[in-house]
This record gives sequence, structure tokens and C-alpha cells, in this order.
Amino acid sequence: MKKILLLLAIFFTLVTSAQQNNGPWTGIWLGEVGDYYTVILNNDREGYKFINFSFGEQDAVDEYLLSIDKSSLKTRIHNKDNDWNVNLIYTMVDENTLSVEFSGDYNDTMLYHRKTIN
Repeated sequence: MKKILLLLAIFFTLVTSAQQNNGPWTGIWLGEVGDYYTVILNNDREGYKFINFSFGEQDAVDEYLLSIDKSSLKTRIHNKDNDWNVNLIYTMVDENTLSVEFSGDYNDTMLYHRKTIN
């Protein structure tokens, strides 16, 4: 029984460690305005990848990582449908909240909240 408990403890430690290695930015995020979800992925092979989509608009928008440092991610969105270009700066408020500053064809700052899939 002690061996099983020890193995379970090691397993959960490894799983938790693996999730944290993807970074605090990864997850599904939804802003306080609009219905576009932002999915941030990170892996060793491809690095950061951003997927923006809206079920309401039935559309997806390209977003590209420009730079990253300890406190922020800087990206650029280009919407090919209307030639809309915006630079974004993501900063972590807490583990479930991002502040996102938009500049370019749209200028504003809003909070994004982490969403979970059950």
C-alpha cells in the first residue's frame, strides 16, 4: 500500500510539473468584451502558438508572437478579411487573469479570463 501511495505521489508531481513547464500563459482565454476565444499553446518543438476564434462570428484570426520576456508576451494580429492590424501586450495579473493592451487599428486595454473545459 505504501508503494502505491508513493507511486501516486510521484505521478501527480510529474503531471503538475509537466503542466507548469508549458508556462503560465498557456490556456483558453476570453476577454470581457466580444466573443473571440484566444488559445495559447506552447511546446518545445513549435514554441508559442496562438489560435483566436469566434463561434458567433464563425471566424478565426491569425496572431503571431513577436517577443517574450519574464513579464509579458508581445503579439500581432492581422485580420485578412478587413486588413485589421493590432499589436497586443499580454501581462499576467494572476494565474487566471491577463491584462491585454491593444494598439493599432484598435486601441484599448481589457482583462482576459482563463476558461476551463469540463
